[in-house]
Amino acid sequence: MFPRFFRSREPVVVERPQRDSGSTATTVYTGTRSSTGSSTSIADVEAGFLRGHSNPQEQWKSTRILKSFLAKLGRSSGDEESDRLEKPRKRLTWTAGVCIVLSILLLGVTAALLVLEIPRHSPAHENGVELIVSRWGLPNPTVQRELATWPTAFSRDIKPIACHSHNDYWRRVPLYDALAAGCTGVEADVWLDPNHPNDLFVGHTRKSLTSARTLKSLYIDPLLTILNNQNNNPSSSSSPSSPNDTTTTFLNSKIGIFDVSPTTSLTLLIDLKTDPLTTFPLVIAAIKPLLDAGYLTTYSASTSALVRGPITVVATGNTNFEQNILSPANTSPLRTIFFDAPLPALSTTNPSAQDRLYDSSNSYYASASFDKEIGKPFFGRMMPDQVWKVRRQVEGARRRGLVSRYWDTPGGTRAARRGVWEVLVREGVGVLSVDDLEGVREFLGG
Repeated sequence: MFPRFFRSREPVVVERPQRDSGSTATTVYTGTRSSTGSSTSIADVEAGFLRGHSNPQEQWKSTRILKSFLAKLGRSSGDEESDRLEKPRKRLTWTAGVCIVLSILLLGVTAALLVLEIPRHSPAHENGVELIVSRWGLPNPTVQRELATWPTAFSRDIKPIACHSHNDYWRRVPLYDALAAGCTGVEADVWLDPNHPNDLFVGHTRKSLTSARTLKSLYIDPLLTILNNQNNNPSSSSSPSSPNDTTTTFLNSKIGIFDVSPTTSLTLLIDLKTDPLTTFPLVIAAIKPLLDAGYLTTYSASTSALVRGPITVVATGNTNFEQNILSPANTSPLRTIFFDAPLPALSTTNPSAQDRLYDSSNSYYASASFDKEIGKPFFGRMMPDQVWKVRRQVEGARRRGLVSRYWDTPGGTRAARRGVWEVLVREGVGVLSVDDLEGVREFLGG
């Protein structure tokens, strides 16, 4: 069939030489279709174009003229119209393909993030802690009743991990959620209300304070009940500390909260939000039942003996080191509340006279704001100078025998948090201060 470019109705003028006179003749060719829809074949065009040219040289020239003719007819309006329509179609197809590929990649990334963010819960009711958490808020059951049903397996299979439950009182079940995750530290913000001078309320702000949430009801009484049940079990026993350790021993007659590690001490961090001179004495009075039962870590200035107990009480916030921690009320006969030392001060090359005082006899934690002291990671990645600063501060705390801790660590996705945790753990930080209990439990292998 006659090619598409011969179907144009536009005539093409071709000049060809005359055989006898040597002059040129003008021939007009058109590529029109017949009424039946058939087209003139290329053979018909060649035969008509070369008719009468028997001389090979003239046929060669005629062939060149034919090629010129074909070149002129090479692009018709039909082809241009077809290409004009084809290009947008190709562009649309390419755009659709790119969008589909990007959508698939986006769905894959989203699915991966969702998998990382889904908490991995342990089977319910494995031990007494999880039983209490699961039944919290139901009518009538009391903590004492639940504990009584688990005298020998209160914290069975819970592995203690170096995590600190930041703002623990915000959790659905204060204290017990942290214990179920294996955290070895909990935090309570404490307020003194002038209208209730004998109570210490727990909350983040004054507006959140209620009579149902006090230091006694949320922490002191539950801890006392847990430890009484743990230590009233005839089979309970704890391992003594190393016989070569002459400065720190454990109360061998008292075991801690965690069954798999009975010598692990739980840190109760009390953040004083009101005047320390009036609030601190009430804290000493509040923890006295734990002291009388032999459950507290203590330090004796007369014997220079630091004795680790199932509970270590640390004061922070408005707590004054000299007026509270070193006061006679907290040193005679035993120191029962330890200080949360300023971590940056322990790494300086020129410490002040007070900074030189911080050690394991008067302090336990050494803390700092991650955002203020280290800064925000660069696109989720800590820079070398940030890592170096962490290393110096952690080493400064370790030399004093203190547990380093950073609060206000980056939030965001679980992957972003894990990136910071990996650096802190690698550099030897003492404890991770966290809000994400499930995430840190999975990360630390609790």
